[in-house]
Amino acid sequence: MPAVSGLLAQKRIALVLLAVVALTLAVTASAANYGQAKVNPLTLAERDLAAETRGDVAAALALYADDAIVQYGGLCSPVCTGKEAIKKELERRVEAKNRFKIIAKFVSGNVAVVQTELQIGYIESSGVDRVVVWNIYEVVGDKIAVATLVGQRTDPQTAQFIKWISSQPK
Repeated sequence: MPAVSGLLAQKRIALVLLAVVALTLAVTASAANYGQAKVNPLTLAERDLAAETRGDVAAALALYADDAIVQYGGLCSPVCTGKEAIKKELERRVEAKNRFKIIAKFVSGNVAVVQTELQIGYIESSGVDRVVVWNIYEVVGDKIAVATLVGQRTDPQTAQFIKWISSQPK
């Protein structure tokens, strides 16, 4: 009987190891699975922010789908749909001398979330030197389908800027 119980213990260990290997492979495979995206959404997000920071509207716009949506940023409050509307917002950002510095980044499936410190050319009048913005990118295929910007209101400078910008004449 001891030989049989030893064999059962070995089978159990083998099954546990097999399960661990299968789980590891599944997690590794899903890490590279971007859902509806054909490319890593974080790569597109980083390229978009870099192009905007260097003032390259054409390079940034090329990353967006023809029917893309940008929400809650400048002219796109509440929303811009399509490349022509997005181009106007990108031109506004370049004219405002927006400078993005990535401070955190995350990706899950076809979504990239990038936390940035944003310096805006005219921000000094607001009494702050930067704002914290969460940039959420949804990618379909190899293009940005939706970009959503959210100011981090728990950050004192961002909260002050949002209050200031809301008080400005439209």
